[in-house]
Amino acid sequence: MTDSDRSSQKGLCQSVSGNFVDRPTQGKDNRCCFAFVVPRFGPDIGGGAETLVRELALKLAERGDAVDILATCARDNRTWANELEPGVYLDGGLRVYRFAVTERDLNIWVPIQISIHEGIKPGVDAQLDWLANSVNSENLYSFIINNSHRYTVIFFAPYLFGTTFWGSLIAPDKSMLIPCLHDENYAYLETIAAMFRSVRGCLFNASPEQSLADRLYGPVAGGVVGMGFEPFSKEYLENLSPYFGIEDRYIIYVGRKETGKSCDQLLDAFIAAKDGHQIASDLKLVLVGGGSFDDLHRPQARLRDDIIDIGFVSETDKHRLLKHAVALCQPSKNESFSIVLMEAWLLGTPVIVASQGVVTRDHVLKSNGGLYYESEQEFVKVLKEFLNNKALGKKLGFSGYQYVINHYNWSSVLDRFDKAVSAIFGSDKSSDKSSLAAIKQNPVSRNL
Repeated sequence: MTDSDRSSQKGLCQSVSGNFVDRPTQGKDNRCCFAFVVPRFGPDIGGGAETLVRELALKLAERGDAVDILATCARDNRTWANELEPGVYLDGGLRVYRFAVTERDLNIWVPIQISIHEGIKPGVDAQLDWLANSVNSENLYSFIINNSHRYTVIFFAPYLFGTTFWGSLIAPDKSMLIPCLHDENYAYLETIAAMFRSVRGCLFNASPEQSLADRLYGPVAGGVVGMGFEPFSKEYLENLSPYFGIEDRYIIYVGRKETGKSCDQLLDAFIAAKDGHQIASDLKLVLVGGGSFDDLHRPQARLRDDIIDIGFVSETDKHRLLKHAVALCQPSKNESFSIVLMEAWLLGTPVIVASQGVVTRDHVLKSNGGLYYESEQEFVKVLKEFLNNKALGKKLGFSGYQYVINHYNWSSVLDRFDKAVSAIFGSDKSSDKSSLAAIKQNPVSRNL
């Protein structure tokens, strides 16, 4: 960490390894004390789950709840290297505890990870080895053991990481998941099912996500909450000038460049449409966000002048790009919410989503804020609709705006949050839930 990094982390109190820095067990006016456990945390750390947790935690603290963040010292979700210093930091109204990542054995983790990814389900012992060599922190777990009694609820996000699995099973009667669940191979593992059945409940981001959890694990207590947004001011919107020339037409993808987000399939569909002379020759595809183009395995695509890979941009430039796009394209089938859909709609931009993305399609159907496609042929038809009918794009963009304002304003989101938590913890009665042989007797007894 550089000197500038240290100076930006205001409020460093002490290093931590299981010790609680004194703070009230309730917030203002007898409000609650919550903890959120995430593998990574910070204002400059991207990712949907991280952003959702951060925004929700800040709003809870703003209204008077006491909120702690328990995270590791990692920044990179591929290496999980300890890049940040352990300690306690103040971040707005949040107290952020950072704990060192425990050493992992990649010789164990990688083969099992590949096996699961390819659809080969390992045995339970192998699943536990995989989770034991995921991102973990012994100091974080010690902290939870020593301090869980101080919290009203401890939330864990997202579902797939070691910090969520092992951490939530330390004090399951106080634990809720914010799973960000997808219909993927990992969700079908016995260990993951045991975790869902052991905790008190879940906060879901969308109705299809909750339906998936109910289908996989039986009825799951909790409710749909999502993330809140605030409309941009009229002045801000008026100052969002075009990023390119005023006459340039483009569709935009915002997110990580990876096959898991179906960015490769979007490239294929766009190139086929352009090379087949099925859509206007001047239309471009703009990619915004992290990840390496090499991971898409489309080396020829980056050589084209109608595909522009911008990489990371500022929030303001992202908004400029979204506002003046023909449409946002969200091809991902693995979304539990999709923040970028809401951002596009707040800017009046319509969206194009894959029909196989049950959550994004659900948003589109409920909002009437865009169109969806099932094949490359339908993708072409959707593009033609937007290119040939500007009024349609404006109409759908406005419908999407109304959807966000009406359903994902912070007042509504916090109301749903309170109802979901109160439904489970209002009576403060623990349910006797069975787990997978008590997760082999003890969730923290395995050698992490």
